[in-house]
Amino acid sequence: MLDDYSPLRDVTEDMLKNESVLFPVRKTRWYIPKRPLGCSNEGCTGSQGDDFFAAPNPPFGAVFTYYLAESLHSSKDARREKEKEREAENESVEFATWDRIISEAREDEPAIVFTVRDAAGSVVRHVEAPAKSGFHRVAWDLRYPPVDAWVPEEERGDDFPPSAGVLIAPGQFTVSMFKRIDGDQTDLEQSQTFDVVSIREPTLPGSSQEQRVVFDSQVHELARATEGTIKTIDVIVGELKAAKESLLSSTADPSLYETANSIQQRVQTERDRLTNSEIRDPFYEVDEMTVVERTFHARFAPTSAYGPTPSQRESLRIARDLYDDVSRQLSNLVDDEYARLKVALDAAGVPWSPGRGIQ
Repeated sequence: MLDDYSPLRDVTEDMLKNESVLFPVRKTRWYIPKRPLGCSNEGCTGSQGDDFFAAPNPPFGAVFTYYLAESLHSSKDARREKEKEREAENESVEFATWDRIISEAREDEPAIVFTVRDAAGSVVRHVEAPAKSGFHRVAWDLRYPPVDAWVPEEERGDDFPPSAGVLIAPGQFTVSMFKRIDGDQTDLEQSQTFDVVSIREPTLPGSSQEQRVVFDSQVHELARATEGTIKTIDVIVGELKAAKESLLSSTADPSLYETANSIQQRVQTERDRLTNSEIRDPFYEVDEMTVVERTFHARFAPTSAYGPTPSQRESLRIARDLYDDVSRQLSNLVDDEYARLKVALDAAGVPWSPGRGIQ
């Protein structure tokens, strides 16, 4: 679907001789797309059945159109290009050294990266794009990046990533174009400035969009820290379980097992203050509101740009105070007690277990 062919009006023969071209970005309309079928994936028909037809829409957000005269090549691609030339001339091709083969296997794939900045020059988003030659388009969804914790590739479902970042406020933005080869990012000295404008004025009184972005960012940051801390706790609990098993096959003093077990149980108690207990949760028994529950209430739904309400502000305040207290307790347990336990395990010659580093 070609809903905007304006970049083609500016194309010239001399322009296509450049290494890269970033075309002007048209004025972008700011709104929240409707999801009448209850799902956000492109082409999703919800529970309407296989006979329900849904045509694809143009990409939402700011659309960046760019041109690459040649594809970006990895070291392996560059080597193969030279080898093909020699093969075409019926010349011998030397076998690549193992050092080079290993280096090529560990090299990142080349990519084009667009960096979006706001009017103050602060980075809003990095958008990765194809690095093949020709014309391309990539869309930025007018949001800051999601703050969800990293998930292993084999555990990612069809809806990954699962949530959206903070919706930006309308304003002026600048996009710059970079190329990344084997981790090194180079500025292609291509940039465009564009405006993001709301399609209508808000009808309900409340905070400004700038205030909403500040509050929403605070909630997302607390949610990011909380989720990361929960996953870190789960890793530490697994390490302590492994340490206890290793202690059983050693001649170390039994007090080390008691210490490991005590730290494990206290760490799990702090986890239950961050999110619902995995033991109690299946019974839908609610005692103290956790940090996750508080931030869930304070967090904006991606289908709304209103708020925050007084109750949302209060939920954020309580959640932050609770998280700070949990963080203090965990710092003592992990940075002090657990660190000393690992030193003692190594000194006692206990078989290695995860989390204890290089021996």
